[in-house]
Amino acid sequence: MRRSGAASDSVAAPVNDAQAPTTPHDVDAAVDDALSELVNQFSDPLSFLRELIQNAIDAGSAEIEVTTAFVASSEPGDDATGMAEVGLQDWGGGMTREVIETKLTRLFSSAKDGDRTKIGKFGIGFVSVFAIEPEAVCVDTSRDGETWRVLFDAERQFKLLALDEPLEGTRVRVFKAMDASGFEAFSERVRETVRFWCRFAEVEIRVDDDVIGEPFALSAPCSVTLDDGYSRVT
Repeated sequence: MRRSGAASDSVAAPVNDAQAPTTPHDVDAAVDDALSELVNQFSDPLSFLRELIQNAIDAGSAEIEVTTAFVASSEPGDDATGMAEVGLQDWGGGMTREVIETKLTRLFSSAKDGDRTKIGKFGIGFVSVFAIEPEAVCVDTSRDGETWRVLFDAERQFKLLALDEPLEGTRVRVFKAMDASGFEAFSERVRETVRFWCRFAEVEIRVDDDVIGEPFALSAPCSVTLDDGYSRVT
């Protein structure tokens, strides 16, 4: 039994008000800082392609198609500037509205509710698409009779729109403003990045209709292959 007036056996740690956000503005700033770190988590901004391909493989897609395209400006006499588009199509399981709202977009601010406190983990790889500072990111996906479009703007806010036309799997398109002279080098960098990270993937990956893939084997004077019917190692 504690005697009246006796000192407590435990002492609460002092609270440092500077350690935790105390106002909505502070919360927004803290979330923005955390999000910026995740956006730039890879040294190469185009590494987001690896993350999207891994998501597609995890969704069960047996093939993945990566495309690049350039659309010139519609301004009269200005065909040097325009918009580059990097697309990734998979034929995996797709996403329902529940998956979109509880996993894919939990790192972002909805243009409707503005809730900046919802932080999840499913979108940690996906968020790296913003490392190239795109003008917009569009995700179209279908599952269980639902078809949705998630449209992100340059500020990483998103809108969720219902689509009438179904599609199989998920299609991600990333739009980046650039001039025509820079697009060729950009397109080649996309190809090089996918080849570097994904050339040994077990699914078929195509970049602008070219198959990216090669057998996983070591360069050696001789090699041995083990195939037990379940796995193959060379």
